[in-house]
Amino acid sequence: MKKPLILLSLIGITVFLLYPREQPFGEFEINDVSKAHYFVDSVSTDRHDGHAHVEVSITGEIDSAATISYASLPENYGGYIYELKKGAVNIFSQYDFYVGDKIWIKFEPKGSKKGKLKIKTLIH
Repeated sequence: MKKPLILLSLIGITVFLLYPREQPFGEFEINDVSKAHYFVDSVSTDRHDGHAHVEVSITGEIDSAATISYASLPENYGGYIYELKKGAVNIFSQYDFYVGDKIWIKFEPKGSKKGKLKIKTLIH
């Protein structure tokens, strides 16, 4: 009687450990596009090393120009810059960072007053 129970327990543990779990992602909303916003994503990673693969998705709509930049350290803003124009925004990008395990995101309006943006990040 014990052997089937042990075998069943081992199968259950193996399935649990091998079952692919969805990695958490950082999600940030910008509801007031007339003001600058700063975000730090350290949620979507369980890594603590110097190299990370990063996915960034930016969606929404704005009524004028704006800039979104992100970097692996706050003093590195400008490494990845998106010049947003009036209208719908739908950007997806992937990059490798070789320093840090967080993403520092900066939104700067360039005349935008109305709109809404959503930024999703995922660090592998």
